[in-house]
Amino acid sequence: MFGSYQEMYLNASTIAYVVSKRLDIVRYANDEGIKAAARFYDCSKNTVKKWCRRYALKGINGLEDISRKPHNSPGKINSIDSTLIMLTAKDAKAKGKYITVNNIRRKTGINDYSDVTINRYINKATGIITNNKHPKATGGSVEWKLDLLPFQLIQVDIKYLTDIDNLKPYFLGRNLAKYQITARCVATGFPIIAYCDEKSVTYTKMFLEDILHPFLKQFKHLDLKSIKIQTDNGTEFTNKYIKTDGKKPDDSSFTIFIEDKFKKHRTIVPGHCTAQSDVETFHWSIERDCLAWDDITNNNELIKYTTEFIERYRETIIVHRGYSPLEKIKETLDVTKVTFPKSQVLSVKVTHPHR
Repeated sequence: MFGSYQEMYLNASTIAYVVSKRLDIVRYANDEGIKAAARFYDCSKNTVKKWCRRYALKGINGLEDISRKPHNSPGKINSIDSTLIMLTAKDAKAKGKYITVNNIRRKTGINDYSDVTINRYINKATGIITNNKHPKATGGSVEWKLDLLPFQLIQVDIKYLTDIDNLKPYFLGRNLAKYQITARCVATGFPIIAYCDEKSVTYTKMFLEDILHPFLKQFKHLDLKSIKIQTDNGTEFTNKYIKTDGKKPDDSSFTIFIEDKFKKHRTIVPGHCTAQSDVETFHWSIERDCLAWDDITNNNELIKYTTEFIERYRETIIVHRGYSPLEKIKETLDVTKVTFPKSQVLSVKVTHPHR
Protein backbone atom coordinates (compact mmCIF):
# COMPACT_ATOMS: atom_id res chain seq x y z
CA MET A 1 0.00 0.00 0.00
CA PHE A 2 1.37 3.39 -0.99
CA GLY A 3 1.43 6.25 1.50
CA SER A 4 0.68 9.04 -0.99
CA TYR A 5 -0.48 9.68 -4.54
CA GLN A 6 3.04 10.73 -5.55
CA GLU A 7 4.60 7.57 -4.12
CA MET A 8 2.01 5.51 -5.99
CA TYR A 9 2.68 7.31 -9.27
CA LEU A 10 6.47 6.99 -9.03
CA ASN A 11 6.41 3.29 -8.15
CA ALA A 12 3.53 2.02 -10.30
CA SER A 13 4.55 -0.65 -12.81
CA THR A 14 1.86 0.05 -15.44
CA ILE A 15 -0.20 3.02 -16.61
CA ALA A 16 -3.33 0.89 -16.20
CA TYR A 17 -2.67 0.68 -12.45
CA VAL A 18 -2.19 4.47 -12.28
CA VAL A 19 -5.47 5.06 -14.13
CA SER A 20 -7.32 2.74 -11.75
CA LYS A 21 -6.02 4.68 -8.73
CA ARG A 22 -6.98 8.00 -10.31
CA LEU A 23 -10.47 6.60 -10.83
CA ASP A 24 -10.56 5.70 -7.12
CA ILE A 25 -9.65 9.34 -6.30
CA VAL A 26 -12.47 10.63 -8.52
CA ARG A 27 -15.06 8.28 -6.96
CA TYR A 28 -13.92 9.11 -3.41
CA ALA A 29 -14.16 12.84 -4.22
CA ASN A 30 -17.68 12.42 -5.62
CA ASP A 31 -18.73 10.62 -2.43
CA GLU A 32 -16.81 12.49 0.28
CA GLY A 33 -15.72 15.77 -1.34
CA ILE A 34 -12.54 17.26 -2.83
CA LYS A 35 -10.93 18.15 0.49
CA ALA A 36 -11.51 14.71 2.02
CA ALA A 37 -10.11 12.96 -1.09
CA ALA A 38 -6.99 15.13 -1.03
CA ARG A 39 -6.44 14.28 2.65
CA PHE A 40 -7.09 10.56 2.17
CA TYR A 41 -4.77 10.16 -0.85
CA ASP A 42 -2.17 12.63 0.50
CA CYS A 43 -2.18 14.95 -2.52
CA SER A 44 -3.20 18.51 -3.25
CA LYS A 45 -6.80 19.61 -3.83
CA ASN A 46 -5.76 20.81 -7.30
CA THR A 47 -4.65 17.27 -8.17
CA VAL A 48 -8.07 15.90 -7.17
CA LYS A 49 -9.86 18.65 -9.10
CA LYS A 50 -7.75 17.94 -12.19
CA TRP A 51 -8.66 14.25 -12.36
CA CYS A 52 -12.32 14.95 -11.60
CA ARG A 53 -12.42 17.52 -14.40
CA ARG A 54 -10.68 15.27 -16.92
CA TYR A 55 -12.90 12.31 -16.03
CA ALA A 56 -16.00 14.47 -16.51
CA LEU A 57 -14.79 15.58 -19.96
CA LYS A 58 -13.30 12.38 -21.41
CA GLY A 59 -14.25 9.53 -19.12
CA ILE A 60 -11.65 6.88 -18.33
CA ASN A 61 -9.40 8.05 -21.19
CA GLY A 62 -9.07 11.43 -19.47
CA LEU A 63 -7.23 9.79 -16.59
CA GLU A 64 -4.24 8.81 -18.76
CA ASP A 65 -1.09 10.94 -18.93
CA ILE A 66 -1.15 13.56 -21.68
CA SER A 67 1.99 13.96 -23.78
CA ARG A 68 3.66 17.35 -23.36
CA LYS A 69 4.84 17.29 -26.96
CA PRO A 70 3.25 20.25 -28.84
CA HIS A 71 0.48 19.39 -31.29
CA ASN A 72 2.09 21.55 -33.94
CA SER A 73 5.50 23.17 -34.47
CA PRO A 74 5.22 26.62 -36.09
CA GLY A 75 9.03 26.95 -35.97
CA LYS A 76 9.68 23.56 -37.52
CA ILE A 77 12.50 23.63 -40.04
CA ASN A 78 11.42 23.15 -43.65
CA SER A 79 12.96 20.57 -45.96
CA ILE A 80 14.73 23.15 -48.16
CA ASP A 81 16.58 24.72 -45.21
CA SER A 82 17.43 21.38 -43.59
CA THR A 83 18.83 20.10 -46.90
CA LEU A 84 20.91 23.25 -47.37
CA ILE A 85 22.31 22.97 -43.84
CA MET A 86 23.25 19.32 -44.35
CA LEU A 87 24.85 19.88 -47.77
CA THR A 88 26.88 22.82 -46.42
CA ALA A 89 28.02 20.77 -43.42
CA LYS A 90 29.01 17.82 -45.64
CA ASP A 91 30.96 20.12 -47.97
CA ALA A 92 32.75 21.72 -45.01
CA LYS A 93 33.62 18.30 -43.59
CA ALA A 94 35.02 17.16 -46.95
CA LYS A 95 37.25 20.24 -47.06
CA GLY A 96 38.44 19.72 -43.48
CA LYS A 97 36.89 22.96 -42.18
CA TYR A 98 35.65 23.57 -38.67
CA ILE A 99 31.89 23.13 -38.55
CA THR A 100 29.96 25.31 -36.11
CA VAL A 101 26.44 26.68 -36.01
CA ASN A 102 27.76 30.21 -36.58
CA ASN A 103 29.69 29.12 -39.66
CA ILE A 104 26.68 27.31 -41.09
CA ARG A 105 24.45 30.33 -40.45
CA ARG A 106 26.94 32.62 -42.15
CA LYS A 107 27.42 30.35 -45.17
CA THR A 108 23.72 29.54 -45.71
CA GLY A 109 22.15 32.79 -44.56
CA ILE A 110 19.71 30.79 -42.40
CA ASN A 111 18.91 32.57 -39.12
CA ASP A 112 15.34 31.44 -38.38
CA TYR A 113 16.00 28.41 -36.17
CA SER A 114 17.61 27.72 -32.83
CA ASP A 115 21.23 26.62 -32.45
CA VAL A 116 20.00 23.24 -31.19
CA THR A 117 17.91 22.68 -34.33
CA ILE A 118 20.71 23.61 -36.72
CA ASN A 119 23.24 21.57 -34.77
CA ARG A 120 20.97 18.53 -35.01
CA TYR A 121 21.14 18.62 -38.81
CA ILE A 122 24.89 19.31 -38.75
CA ASN A 123 25.37 16.18 -36.66
CA LYS A 124 23.05 14.21 -38.93
CA ALA A 125 25.02 15.25 -42.02
CA THR A 126 28.47 14.63 -40.57
CA GLY A 127 27.67 11.46 -38.63
CA ILE A 128 28.50 13.01 -35.26
CA ILE A 129 26.96 11.27 -32.25
CA THR A 130 26.52 13.61 -29.31
CA ASN A 131 27.06 12.44 -25.74
CA ASN A 132 25.63 14.69 -23.04
CA LYS A 133 26.29 12.34 -20.12
CA HIS A 134 29.38 14.18 -18.91
CA PRO A 135 29.10 17.80 -17.75
CA LYS A 136 31.26 20.35 -19.49
CA ALA A 137 34.31 21.62 -17.65
CA THR A 138 33.96 25.21 -16.49
CA GLY A 139 37.67 26.04 -16.59
CA GLY A 140 37.61 27.36 -13.04
CA SER A 141 36.20 30.52 -11.52
CA VAL A 142 36.36 33.77 -13.50
CA GLU A 143 34.86 35.94 -10.76
CA TRP A 144 38.15 37.83 -10.38
CA LYS A 145 37.64 39.22 -13.89
CA LEU A 146 34.46 40.96 -12.75
CA ASP A 147 36.55 43.31 -10.61
CA LEU A 148 38.75 44.40 -13.53
CA LEU A 149 38.11 47.67 -15.33
CA PRO A 150 38.21 47.82 -19.15
CA PHE A 151 41.80 47.51 -20.43
CA GLN A 152 43.24 47.25 -16.91
CA LEU A 153 44.79 43.95 -17.97
CA ILE A 154 45.55 43.18 -21.62
CA GLN A 155 46.94 39.84 -22.76
CA VAL A 156 49.15 39.90 -25.87
CA ASP A 157 50.20 36.80 -27.77
CA ILE A 158 51.36 35.50 -31.17
CA LYS A 159 49.29 33.05 -33.23
CA TYR A 160 51.03 30.91 -35.87
CA LEU A 161 49.00 30.88 -39.08
CA THR A 162 51.41 28.25 -40.42
CA ASP A 163 49.67 25.67 -38.22
CA ILE A 164 46.38 26.03 -40.14
CA ASP A 165 46.23 23.41 -42.89
CA ASN A 166 44.12 25.29 -45.45
CA LEU A 167 46.51 28.30 -45.33
CA LYS A 168 49.75 26.34 -45.81
CA PRO A 169 49.86 26.49 -49.65
CA TYR A 170 49.83 30.31 -49.68
CA PHE A 171 52.85 31.35 -47.60
CA LEU A 172 55.39 31.12 -50.43
CA GLY A 173 56.38 34.44 -51.96
CA ARG A 174 54.95 36.30 -48.96
CA ASN A 175 51.45 36.18 -50.41
CA LEU A 176 50.14 35.56 -46.91
CA ALA A 177 51.37 36.74 -43.50
CA LYS A 178 52.57 33.99 -41.19
CA TYR A 179 51.81 35.42 -37.76
CA GLN A 180 48.94 37.13 -35.99
CA ILE A 181 49.62 39.51 -33.10
CA THR A 182 46.64 39.66 -30.77
CA ALA A 183 45.83 41.90 -27.80
CA ARG A 184 42.72 41.02 -25.80
CA CYS A 185 41.25 42.96 -22.89
CA VAL A 186 40.49 40.52 -20.09
CA ALA A 187 37.65 42.62 -18.61
CA THR A 188 35.67 43.24 -21.83
CA GLY A 189 36.84 40.43 -24.09
CA PHE A 190 37.65 42.99 -26.80
CA PRO A 191 40.37 41.86 -29.27
CA ILE A 192 42.75 43.83 -31.51
CA ILE A 193 44.75 42.02 -34.19
CA ALA A 194 47.46 42.64 -36.77
CA TYR A 195 49.58 40.44 -39.01
CA CYS A 196 53.26 40.19 -39.84
CA ASP A 197 55.76 37.96 -41.67
CA GLU A 198 58.21 37.65 -38.81
CA LYS A 199 57.86 36.79 -35.13
CA SER A 200 60.11 39.45 -33.61
CA VAL A 201 60.19 42.27 -31.08
CA THR A 202 60.31 44.72 -34.00
CA TYR A 203 56.74 43.86 -34.96
CA THR A 204 55.33 43.48 -31.46
CA LYS A 205 56.64 46.94 -30.50
CA MET A 206 55.22 48.34 -33.74
CA PHE A 207 51.88 46.79 -32.79
CA LEU A 208 51.95 48.64 -29.47
CA GLU A 209 53.15 51.90 -30.93
CA ASP A 210 51.03 52.13 -34.07
CA ILE A 211 47.85 50.28 -33.08
CA LEU A 212 47.23 49.58 -29.39
CA HIS A 213 48.47 52.83 -27.85
CA PRO A 214 46.64 55.16 -30.30
CA PHE A 215 43.44 53.15 -29.80
CA LEU A 216 43.56 53.47 -26.00
CA LYS A 217 44.41 57.19 -26.05
CA GLN A 218 40.92 58.04 -27.36
CA PHE A 219 39.27 57.22 -24.02
CA LYS A 220 39.32 60.34 -21.84
CA HIS A 221 38.39 58.49 -18.65
CA LEU A 222 41.01 55.76 -19.10
CA ASP A 223 44.24 56.13 -17.13
CA LEU A 224 46.92 54.57 -19.35
CA LYS A 225 49.22 54.25 -16.35
CA SER A 226 46.77 51.76 -14.82
CA ILE A 227 47.16 49.32 -17.72
CA LYS A 228 49.19 46.12 -17.44
CA ILE A 229 50.29 44.29 -20.58
CA GLN A 230 50.72 40.55 -20.04
CA THR A 231 52.72 38.23 -22.32
CA ASP A 232 54.61 34.98 -22.25
CA ASN A 233 58.42 34.94 -22.07
CA GLY A 234 59.12 34.69 -25.81
CA THR A 235 61.95 36.72 -27.34
CA GLU A 236 59.37 38.66 -29.37
CA PHE A 237 58.30 40.23 -26.06
CA THR A 238 61.14 40.08 -23.54
CA ASN A 239 64.88 39.56 -23.06
CA LYS A 240 64.22 37.88 -19.72
CA TYR A 241 65.85 34.56 -20.60
CA ILE A 242 68.56 35.70 -23.00
CA LYS A 243 72.02 34.55 -21.93
CA THR A 244 74.17 37.47 -20.72
CA ASP A 245 77.09 35.82 -18.87
CA GLY A 246 75.43 36.23 -15.50
CA LYS A 247 74.45 39.90 -15.98
CA LYS A 248 70.87 41.12 -15.91
CA PRO A 249 69.68 41.47 -19.52
CA ASP A 250 68.57 44.83 -20.85
CA ASP A 251 64.84 45.35 -21.24
CA SER A 252 63.46 44.66 -24.72
CA SER A 253 62.14 47.57 -26.78
CA PHE A 254 58.67 46.04 -26.23
CA THR A 255 59.08 46.26 -22.44
CA ILE A 256 60.60 49.74 -22.61
CA PHE A 257 57.62 51.06 -24.57
CA ILE A 258 55.18 49.54 -22.06
CA GLU A 259 57.02 50.95 -19.05
CA ASP A 260 56.96 54.38 -20.70
CA LYS A 261 53.32 54.50 -21.83
CA PHE A 262 51.54 52.05 -19.53
CA LYS A 263 51.91 50.70 -15.99
CA LYS A 264 53.78 47.44 -16.31
CA HIS A 265 54.89 44.60 -18.58
CA ARG A 266 53.90 41.44 -16.76
CA THR A 267 55.23 38.06 -17.90
CA ILE A 268 53.60 34.76 -16.99
CA VAL A 269 55.14 31.84 -15.12
CA PRO A 270 56.82 29.68 -17.80
CA GLY A 271 54.63 26.73 -18.78
CA HIS A 272 51.52 28.04 -17.01
CA CYS A 273 48.67 26.46 -18.97
CA THR A 274 45.88 28.99 -18.25
CA ALA A 275 47.66 32.30 -17.64
CA GLN A 276 46.97 33.47 -21.22
CA SER A 277 43.60 31.74 -21.51
CA ASP A 278 41.66 34.82 -22.63
CA VAL A 279 43.80 35.59 -25.66
CA GLU A 280 44.24 31.88 -26.47
CA THR A 281 40.48 31.35 -26.36
CA PHE A 282 40.09 34.12 -28.91
CA HIS A 283 42.79 32.52 -31.07
CA TRP A 284 40.75 29.33 -31.12
CA SER A 285 37.57 31.27 -32.04
CA ILE A 286 39.07 33.18 -34.94
CA GLU A 287 40.74 30.04 -36.32
CA ARG A 288 37.57 27.97 -36.06
CA ASP A 289 35.12 30.59 -37.36
CA CYS A 290 37.27 32.54 -39.81
CA LEU A 291 40.85 31.56 -40.66
CA ALA A 292 40.14 27.86 -41.20
CA TRP A 293 36.69 28.41 -42.71
CA ASP A 294 36.85 31.26 -45.20
CA ASP A 295 38.73 30.99 -48.50
CA ILE A 296 41.86 32.96 -47.62
CA THR A 297 44.70 32.82 -50.15
CA ASN A 298 46.40 36.22 -49.81
CA ASN A 299 46.75 39.19 -47.47
CA ASN A 300 43.88 41.15 -49.02
CA GLU A 301 41.47 38.30 -48.32
CA LEU A 302 43.02 37.80 -44.88
CA ILE A 303 42.24 41.41 -43.94
CA LYS A 304 38.77 41.31 -45.53
CA TYR A 305 37.58 38.21 -43.69
CA THR A 306 39.21 38.96 -40.33
CA THR A 307 37.80 42.50 -40.37
CA GLU A 308 34.30 41.09 -40.88
CA PHE A 309 34.90 38.58 -38.10
CA ILE A 310 36.11 41.22 -35.61
CA GLU A 311 33.15 43.50 -36.40
CA ARG A 312 30.74 40.68 -35.57
CA TYR A 313 32.75 39.52 -32.57
CA ARG A 314 32.86 42.86 -30.74
CA GLU A 315 29.04 43.14 -30.89
CA THR A 316 28.29 39.52 -29.98
CA ILE A 317 27.32 38.75 -26.39
CA ILE A 318 29.88 36.53 -24.65
CA VAL A 319 27.59 33.91 -23.12
CA HIS A 320 29.39 33.28 -19.82
CA ARG A 321 29.83 37.03 -19.26
CA GLY A 322 26.41 38.30 -20.33
CA TYR A 323 27.62 41.25 -22.40
CA SER A 324 29.34 42.08 -25.67
CA PRO A 325 32.83 43.68 -25.71
CA LEU A 326 31.49 46.87 -27.29
CA GLU A 327 28.62 47.11 -24.80
CA LYS A 328 31.01 46.76 -21.85
CA ILE A 329 33.41 49.39 -23.20
CA LYS A 330 30.67 51.97 -23.83
CA GLU A 331 28.96 51.36 -20.51
CA THR A 332 32.05 51.45 -18.28
CA LEU A 333 34.07 54.16 -20.03
CA ASP A 334 30.98 56.31 -20.64
CA VAL A 335 31.43 56.71 -24.39
CA THR A 336 28.96 56.57 -27.27
CA LYS A 337 31.37 56.37 -30.18
CA VAL A 338 34.53 54.26 -30.44
CA THR A 339 37.08 54.33 -33.26
CA PHE A 340 38.34 50.80 -33.75
CA PRO A 341 41.70 49.86 -35.28
CA LYS A 342 41.36 47.92 -38.52
CA SER A 343 43.01 44.59 -39.16
CA GLN A 344 46.25 45.21 -41.05
CA VAL A 345 49.54 43.71 -42.12
CA LEU A 346 52.49 45.38 -40.43
CA SER A 347 55.55 46.15 -42.51
CA VAL A 348 58.95 47.55 -41.61
CA LYS A 349 60.15 50.42 -43.74
CA VAL A 350 63.58 49.70 -45.17
CA THR A 351 65.83 52.75 -45.45
CA HIS A 352 68.77 52.73 -47.81
CA PRO A 353 71.83 54.79 -46.89
CA HIS A 354 73.02 57.44 -49.36
CA ARG A 355 75.56 56.09 -51.77
